[in-house]
Amino acid sequence: MTPFNYNPSSPLPNPFLPDGPWPACPILLEAKVTLDKAKDLRKALRRLSRSTRRCLTCPENITCPATRYFDNALHLAIRQLTREWGLDQE
Repeated sequence: MTPFNYNPSSPLPNPFLPDGPWPACPILLEAKVTLDKAKDLRKALRRLSRSTRRCLTCPENITCPATRYFDNALHLAIRQLTREWGLDQE
């Protein structure tokens, strides 16, 4: 691995824009991919939230195993991410 030598007199590399070209740095590339997936996840969670409004009128609402399973799984995943990224320390 080639060490990174920072030269303060050299200009900083241009950061990539969210909808711009793919960056050359593998870390920035992974960050861009992750941010794109986060946008997709946020949209999917919003759609799921809207869809679950229909559960309010379902006669199986209180005892529905599917709703409870997915609710618990999403809650656990969000809790794990919160811990992994140290967001519960704030």
